[in-house]
Amino acid sequence: MDFLFPKFIAPASAQAFHIADQLRGFETLPRSQQRQVQLLGLRALMRHAHAQSPFWQARLEAAGFVPSEMTDMSSFARLPLLTRAELQSGGAAMQARSPGMAEADISTAHTSGSTGRPVAVQRYMPLYGPLYRALGLLENEWHGRDATQPLALIKDQAGNRVLPNWGPLQRDLGQVGPAHCRNLIEHTAEELLPWLQEVKPAYLVSTASMVERLANLALGQQSGPNPPLKQIITFGEAIKPSLRRLVQQAFGAVLVDRYSCEEAGWIAFQCPKHPHYHVSSASVLVEILDEDGNACPPGKRGRVVITALHSFAMPLIRYALGDYASWADAPEPCDCGRTLPVIETLWGRERSFLRYPNGDLRLARLTGDHWREAAPINEYRVVQYADGEIEAFVSASRPLTADEIAASTAMLRRVLDIPVPIHVTQCEQIDWGGGWKKPDILRLDRLRSTPEARGSDTE
Repeated sequence: MDFLFPKFIAPASAQAFHIADQLRGFETLPRSQQRQVQLLGLRALMRHAHAQSPFWQARLEAAGFVPSEMTDMSSFARLPLLTRAELQSGGAAMQARSPGMAEADISTAHTSGSTGRPVAVQRYMPLYGPLYRALGLLENEWHGRDATQPLALIKDQAGNRVLPNWGPLQRDLGQVGPAHCRNLIEHTAEELLPWLQEVKPAYLVSTASMVERLANLALGQQSGPNPPLKQIITFGEAIKPSLRRLVQQAFGAVLVDRYSCEEAGWIAFQCPKHPHYHVSSASVLVEILDEDGNACPPGKRGRVVITALHSFAMPLIRYALGDYASWADAPEPCDCGRTLPVIETLWGRERSFLRYPNGDLRLARLTGDHWREAAPINEYRVVQYADGEIEAFVSASRPLTADEIAASTAMLRRVLDIPVPIHVTQCEQIDWGGGWKKPDILRLDRLRSTPEARGSDTE
């Protein structure tokens, strides 16, 4: 006779499961109750920051802000925004250590540095780790993923290996689908597509730029059937609507996006019924502000400002992330049943917008189809220099003709509709700056001077 024994769950997993249960309850609370829970978490973070961090003590007192007297969010808006430069230079003064926080429990995360000097942020792992895993578990549940099926991970930190499961939570649930890993930087799309055809994953996790390259290769390749993907999960880069269509066409898969940052972890997840995003507001407070610092109404694009409610090792309070987004102009709650705030569109990084001569910032709606109409171009990067001049770096499988270069230049003039000099430069390999992010539009704070200085996104 078979006997059933209680299954042992590791304490770290048990803590994450318990947090996930709380998050399930939070995501359907009335919005007023969610704000009250946020207020409690924010007040605790502010008290800790004031008591333990010299930087935050000085900043809060200069603003006349007393955490213990905060009864609503209205006074919170008086605080100045935390800039990337301040976070880069803050150092030890920004750290906050209570007596019970052991240094062994502190981990340092670094941003990719794709637009210059990277940012280093410290995390208190006994809090951050279980919360991060719990949110990831819920996002898998939202989208009905089956963790007994194979998963492919193409990420910057992934080694070339096969893991026996998706992670400790899936392992402790008895879900043992393998996770096939490849490093994003070490492998090209041409190498990765045959690998995907071999391992046949049900799910793929990678960046939008890599997914776009794989989809274009899959549509043009003749070497074998495409992998039977159910979902492609993207992160780290803004999604173009055209990419969702491309993924469906190439793989018959649904694209699901995640919004996160190295500084704070998860920020928002794509809704299971719509392409918009639900903010993980149990762990992060999100503001979308105009250039004057006022809250943007639904539908208006503004700067994303975050407060990480779990950031006790190095408080992130009203941090201007550098992204642009807009709230949804739609009835609430969402018909998926969740009452979490809804971001309609993630527009991308501020540096991904072109600056027009009148000072306006506009998103360049370029797609691979635009380029292929003019020439057989595989990859591209459009760089705008400090004087407004634009240079497009392109790679192709063969040298482009003068007519193709001219057609590409004409296409850019038509699509961008910007009265500045535009150049198209073919290169054997595009300089992406050494990081894993590959922004196809980038503004640089220097002139287009020498050939060896062109195109690099490091400053």
